[in-house]
Amino acid sequence: MSHSRHSYSTKERRRSRSPYSRSRDEQKSYKRYDRYESRRSEDRHRSEDRSRRDDNRRRDDYNYNDRRQEEELEPNINVVLRNLPDNAREVDIENKLIQMEASIDNVSLIKDRDTGESRKFAFIRFTSVGHAIQFVEKHRSFEMNSYRVRVDYCKKNKQEEEKDEWRCSKCGNFNVVTRRSCTECKHSYISESNEIRTNETETIEINDGTKDISNIPSNMLLLRQLDHLTTEESIFEAVSTLEGVYRTILIRDKLTKMSCEFAFVEFVNVQCAAIALEYARELLTIDGRKVQVSYTNPESFLPVYGQSEWSIPIVDGRVAYWDKSSYASEYSLAIEQEKKRKEEENKKREEELRKAREEESKKATKVKESLDDDLSAFYAEMGDFGTDSNDNSDIFSVPKMK
Repeated sequence: MSHSRHSYSTKERRRSRSPYSRSRDEQKSYKRYDRYESRRSEDRHRSEDRSRRDDNRRRDDYNYNDRRQEEELEPNINVVLRNLPDNAREVDIENKLIQMEASIDNVSLIKDRDTGESRKFAFIRFTSVGHAIQFVEKHRSFEMNSYRVRVDYCKKNKQEEEKDEWRCSKCGNFNVVTRRSCTECKHSYISESNEIRTNETETIEINDGTKDISNIPSNMLLLRQLDHLTTEESIFEAVSTLEGVYRTILIRDKLTKMSCEFAFVEFVNVQCAAIALEYARELLTIDGRKVQVSYTNPESFLPVYGQSEWSIPIVDGRVAYWDKSSYASEYSLAIEQEKKRKEEENKKREEELRKAREEESKKATKVKESLDDDLSAFYAEMGDFGTDSNDNSDIFSVPKMK
């Protein structure tokens, strides 16, 4: 009996282990387990894909930062402005940069070809690499119409860097040397009269006048940290009250003709310069800006043999500023007197012309009055010419004289 029960139990167990004898609940539990394993496998694959993408993204960010650092280590003359206002025009960008004291050659706003709308970034070409570096280091970003504009160097193009450029003598625009006419004004290229700019002449160092400083007394003072809009005339007006001022000399860039923000004041002797130095160090301001004053290096101006448009006259010849990329532009007392003399001559000439016009007007009036008198006398002499009522002749017949 027990044996039969034992054999029965074994059969029952064997029967229960068979997949065909499982209950519905057991089958459902196995299905749930299979779905769970399937979802777990999918989640594991998703997690692996996500971690792989994160690794790739981190690697890309690392490479991008490396490339960005490499580009930042190589400044160049071109700068890109990003996140510009939607309605910003090239003239607005140029005016904004001028207000920020940027020395630029060209502004190129990038627009959509189909719609013509701004793509909110622009390329800026500076007058030199040094001016570009000076601007980028000072303004990594700036505000423009409530937009935060980002400033970066452009990626260098080796093909473009190898090209030379010539400056149009009519409008001042720079053109690739392969072009024979200006892109702006269509003025033709003339090799003798146009300046050539190459990337080899671009310099990272900016001449701000520090090399012209000297402690040796002389009859010439150096003025530094001037406003970039200051002119030779405004400097002369500011120092004209000092005793013994002979002339002012502003240093300008040869390519842009813009001020290099430093100048020289020449006096008639060393004593006048020494007295002016003591005063200028404390009280001299030009165009609202406090300037730094010192004596001038004797080698700042070198003798020039022959006529040159970049030189200025002295007693025994001509001299030119030592930096070949810059030139000296003078404004002297003689120039001021010549200017006043010409103004007086123009006033006298205008007064003479005015008097001559008045005389001609009077003569014309007299002639007109004389003609009127002659006509009146003629009509009076004619009297009743052709007024005989008994005459039945036509208008073409000759009247009879009385």
